[in-house]
Amino acid sequence: MTSLRRLLLPVLAAAVSTTAEAAFPTVYLKPVLLKQIHAPTNIVNANDGSGRIFICDQPGRIHIFQNGQLLPTPFLDITSLAVAQNTGYSERGLLGLAFHPGYANPASPGYRKFYVNYNKNYVAGVDPAPPVADHTPNCTTVIAEFMASATDPNVADLTSERRVLAFSQPQSNHNGGQLEFGPGDGFLYIGTGDGGSSNDNNVGHTGGSALRPTEGLGNGQDRTVYLGKILRIDPLDPDGAGPLTYSIPASNPFFNDATPGTKKEIYAYGLRNPWRFSFDKRAGGTNRLFCGDVGQGRIEEINLIVSGGNYGWRYKEGQELPAFSSGSPTNPMPNPGGTLIDPIATYAHPGVVTNPVLPQLGLSVTGGFVYRGAAIPALQGKYIFGDYGSTAGASDGRIMGLEETAPGSGVFTLTQAVPLYGQANPVVGQRILCLGEDEAGEIYIGMKTNAGVLALDGGLPAGGIYKVVPVESATVQIPASKDNTIFAEDLVFSRFYSDGLGQLYTGYTGNNFGPFVRRALVAFDLSSVPAGATVQSAQLRLNLNKLGPSAAGTNVDLHRLTESWGEGTSLATGPGGSGAPATVGDATWQRRFFDTLSWTTDGGTFSPTVTATVTVNAVGPLTWASTQLTSDVQGWLTTPSSNQGWILRGAEAVENSAVRFDSRQVGTAPTLTISYQSAPAPTHYEAWVATYFPTNLTGQYIDPNGDLDGDGISNLLEYAFGYSPTAYDASNGITTARAAGAGGSTDLSITFRRDSAATDLTYQVQTSSDLSAWTTIATSTAGAAPVGANGGSIVSDAPLTGTMRLVTVGQNLPSGSNARKFVRVLVTRQ
Repeated sequence: MTSLRRLLLPVLAAAVSTTAEAAFPTVYLKPVLLKQIHAPTNIVNANDGSGRIFICDQPGRIHIFQNGQLLPTPFLDITSLAVAQNTGYSERGLLGLAFHPGYANPASPGYRKFYVNYNKNYVAGVDPAPPVADHTPNCTTVIAEFMASATDPNVADLTSERRVLAFSQPQSNHNGGQLEFGPGDGFLYIGTGDGGSSNDNNVGHTGGSALRPTEGLGNGQDRTVYLGKILRIDPLDPDGAGPLTYSIPASNPFFNDATPGTKKEIYAYGLRNPWRFSFDKRAGGTNRLFCGDVGQGRIEEINLIVSGGNYGWRYKEGQELPAFSSGSPTNPMPNPGGTLIDPIATYAHPGVVTNPVLPQLGLSVTGGFVYRGAAIPALQGKYIFGDYGSTAGASDGRIMGLEETAPGSGVFTLTQAVPLYGQANPVVGQRILCLGEDEAGEIYIGMKTNAGVLALDGGLPAGGIYKVVPVESATVQIPASKDNTIFAEDLVFSRFYSDGLGQLYTGYTGNNFGPFVRRALVAFDLSSVPAGATVQSAQLRLNLNKLGPSAAGTNVDLHRLTESWGEGTSLATGPGGSGAPATVGDATWQRRFFDTLSWTTDGGTFSPTVTATVTVNAVGPLTWASTQLTSDVQGWLTTPSSNQGWILRGAEAVENSAVRFDSRQVGTAPTLTISYQSAPAPTHYEAWVATYFPTNLTGQYIDPNGDLDGDGISNLLEYAFGYSPTAYDASNGITTARAAGAGGSTDLSITFRRDSAATDLTYQVQTSSDLSAWTTIATSTAGAAPVGANGGSIVSDAPLTGTMRLVTVGQNLPSGSNARKFVRVLVTRQ
């Protein structure tokens, strides 16, 4: 896969606008895996159609996350090969994973092959010696090839390891670790740090020593070492015979560099610790390489990596010149010359004032991905990334974003905190270690609640995986659940009047009757709005059907009621403006429930704050809307017991200002319209797990073939048939029958239960004569109605209870056909 010509790419400087105003949508971080991994360093998919996600855990295990749960057996366990971990902080371990582009293609030389980046203890005489013998290396970086098992795709063969590339690390930190295959070229890109310590000038760093000289070149600028670079190789064994274990693309920028010692594997250099990088290589993408390079003590940066690019470390940090590493006035580090590419985005560490001034956002950048998924259209084409910790204590990781102001402009807007639904950003108590993608391009974030690799949280591993998902937005129109009118003449005539089933009145009557005050009460059942929803807007609408002679131009105010009240069966006759005798449970001027409970204050107990006001002028619909009205509704959702509705007060000092509205029993019912955002509802399977496995950890494995209740029905079928996996079921959910058909044939019928809400399931009714070859005669996929095939027909698909349905499939067996027929319902979950 080499090329005879050199690939030349333009080296462009890019600018960034540091503002928090980019149009990033509000997203929700959905926890999908908690308390089962220690320190997630990579989240990768194999692009093999399996839907699996592979998670690197820093101690040395690669786990498979599939169908919402962590499989119990690791895909690969190299803890015996990688450096040992403890409860302390470490940057060593299993750091990177990439699947060959031909991983799923049996015709490809990369079939079943994947690559890992890990650190092992340095062994002299076995591992490559350091370029300069001024130190004993701390560890060795190994890029190794492994193969998945030929018989079990969920297990890799530990003995298949083939070391592709290895080099020593002088110190324990700054190991890089990212692996990515490039778009279309089939080459493996490898991120390497500068070797660790600080300032890129200790022992093991070009021009450095234990005295920490300031004028040294550093590993980042030295093209004769692998450190501080992004490398590019073809990792496949070129001949199978050795000693070469990989090949160098002829299009690499220094492939033809005749300078002695030049590492031709180098694709880009001048980097400090390119912890995470990714290509924008999905459909609609630009194929650009975005890289988060962890800074020293002042600035974090995002770079666009190009072939042959020099990103300036250790001569500069971010865009600052002179950088701290430029040395003392008498011994400065010399300018390495050539074009030094500036980052497309930078930000400062907490408490660090830069020139120019940068926002102080975090301590250690975690590179991310350009979103190219389908679930969040408003996020399309935007780069989402993070920072390990936004505070001096390195906790509270921050999620940020970049958006190019125009395609190809090279100018990006920095969103300092992507809006998160239901939680703060920075994310309190979480460190952001990595981001990753699934096969669909949806983004996941690996986090950890503490710093130590093996440190526990509540006795369990401290790592977690969160999926970036869209916030659900909806608008509902809710009719009044109760309404009533209370009448002030109760106080004059010592009676209790109401109009529970009549129309609604508010305002002040004329002297032909009174004058007296009326007030209307209205309340709404908000149970259709998800718990925890955030109200974006709310408005109340009532239909005005009559005005008093002096009502035009007067206001009707809305106040939040603070005590409960009732609606009985009272019904005024005639115009209704004088009410009717209260019945049991009615609200009146003095009683909130006739005739047992009184208002604390006659005329209704309500907040003195006006929630909203409208001016009446003519009959027709009136709408109340305000910030306070939205706040009232949000408060009721937060504390449902406080939802007592509103009271409507008219111009109570203006005679003949009374007005009449339709009620929920007469005319157009009062309606409350609420627009809200909420966290996504649990999937059908997640709700099933929560019901029957309430103590399970998030993402904990449930064996689909297990049978907890011993009824012979597997857990998967219990879910599919709507049964309980913890209670014995006498029926297995499938019945068959045979009946004589026409012309000596036999009519076979198979009846089974299916869950129309289980959109993750596929039901297949299959028959066989020998238990070897099976024929599908009916299929139901993703909750859809079943469809017959191969002689099968759908006899019925009848509702049972809830979302369960009873399906009968028929098939005619011709006379003379095999009398023996086996039947099964095959259920698969995806």
